[in-house]
Amino acid sequence: MTVVAERTTWADTAERAARAGGAVLLEHRGRVHDVRLKDARVDVTSSADLAAQDAVTAAIHAEHPDHVVIGEESTRSTDDAGGELRWWVDPLDGTRNYLHGVPFFAVAVSATVAGEAVAAAVYDPLRDELYRAIRGRGATCNGRPLRVASTARAAEALVVVQAQSADPAVIAEFARLMRAMLTVSAGVRFPGAPALVLAHVAAGHYTAYVERDMDPWDVAGGRLLVEEAGGRVTDFAGRVRDASTRHDLVASNGLVHDELVAATGMTFEEGG
Repeated sequence: MTVVAERTTWADTAERAARAGGAVLLEHRGRVHDVRLKDARVDVTSSADLAAQDAVTAAIHAEHPDHVVIGEESTRSTDDAGGELRWWVDPLDGTRNYLHGVPFFAVAVSATVAGEAVAAAVYDPLRDELYRAIRGRGATCNGRPLRVASTARAAEALVVVQAQSADPAVIAEFARLMRAMLTVSAGVRFPGAPALVLAHVAAGHYTAYVERDMDPWDVAGGRLLVEEAGGRVTDFAGRVRDASTRHDLVASNGLVHDELVAATGMTFEEGG
């Protein structure tokens, strides 16, 4: 099997798995859920997350029984070995949105090989929109090619800045980043659901997305969508990072990228 054929096979699996997870989320939507906090107040998981992850994992293993699947709700470590290929699953991207009835959530499934994302699917079940990417073959939404925004200057960019933590230090850093992006951009948003945000960056709806310390299941697939739609993804120092590791993220249309990377380093005098 050629590299392209193999990656296409993985993308097909990712699509079927994401759709399976999405069907579970629609089935569980509006029900009373068993909800568990992962931190003091903010980060949560629910029975819907767990049921969707079971469906996604089963769909992957039905086609690739020996592959390693690492999900946000699984007990596997990101260090688990299983050859070079790993599957990353966020079964409910945007749990808080889902639990509160906000119609912005998704299922994210991606495959990485030697730290590079090679196939991905991000599925928005409410809109029945399937975002899909194959390394070297482009990105699509329901079969339509995606292209990042043509915005040429940060001053005209619509930027997403997010955080999910009850930690005061993380909140303080988020406030600093929010202020920095408000200073250089045309506007800032916080919709939640990182993988779906990246899909919308790939589609040209948002110009960029900036967040600290993102896990692979949150952003590996969305990162591939952005890159294959003509965008650029780095850390806050402008470096391309291993997609299978936790890292800071600046994802953009490429044209405003250097300005945003520079802005992540902005500091402010007390009271200034």
